[in-house]
Amino acid sequence: MKIYLSGKITGLDYEYVEAKFQDAHNLLSDIGFEVVNPLNNGLTKEHSWEEHMIKDFELLLPCDAIYMMDNWRESTGARIEYQAAYEMNKDVWFESNVVNLEKIVMRIQNAIHEATGMKFNQYTTKSRKRDGFFARMLFVYHCRRNRMKLVEIAKYVRRDHSSMLHLLKKYDEENKFNPNFRVMAEKVESILSKTINEKA
Repeated sequence: MKIYLSGKITGLDYEYVEAKFQDAHNLLSDIGFEVVNPLNNGLTKEHSWEEHMIKDFELLLPCDAIYMMDNWRESTGARIEYQAAYEMNKDVWFESNVVNLEKIVMRIQNAIHEATGMKFNQYTTKSRKRDGFFARMLFVYHCRRNRMKLVEIAKYVRRDHSSMLHLLKKYDEENKFNPNFRVMAEKVESILSKTINEKA
C-alpha cells in the first residue's frame, strides 16, 4: 500500500520538518507501507508554494492512503491534501492514532517473530502458506484482544473486513483442534504476558 505524508512545512525550521517527515517515513516503512514523501518531490525551497502543491498532488493521486501528521490542521496545504484524499476515498491515517496503535502492534509483531521466526512482511503478503496463515491469524487475534478495530487491523495485514472475521473465527477452531497451532499460540501468549508484566 502506498501512503502520502502530509503535514505543516511552511513557517517551520526546515531541519525540524525534514526530521519529522523522516521519522514518519521510517515508522510507516516499518509497518510495511511504500511511503511517498513530498519533501522529495524534485523541487527546491526556492520554488513557489503553488508549484509545490501541484507537484505534491501528482504524488498524492496514485497513493492508496494519506498520513496526517499532528500539525496538519495548521497548514493550508495539508488541509487541502486531506480534503482531496477524503473526496477520493483514500484511507486516512492520523499520526496520534498510528503512534498509539504502533506500540501495541510492535509488541504483537515481536512476540510472533520470537515464537515463529516469521517477520511481519512474510505473513502479510498474498501467500497462502500455512505458517503465514497461522502467523496472520495470531496477529489479528491479538490486535483484536487489544481492542483494535477490525478496519485498523485490516489495513496492517492488507485484507478486507470479511477476512478479519474469518481469521478470528478460525483462531478458536485451530486452537481447539490443531496441536501445532496451539503450541504456537501458547508461545505467543506467554511472550506477550511476559512483556506486559515487565512494563507493569
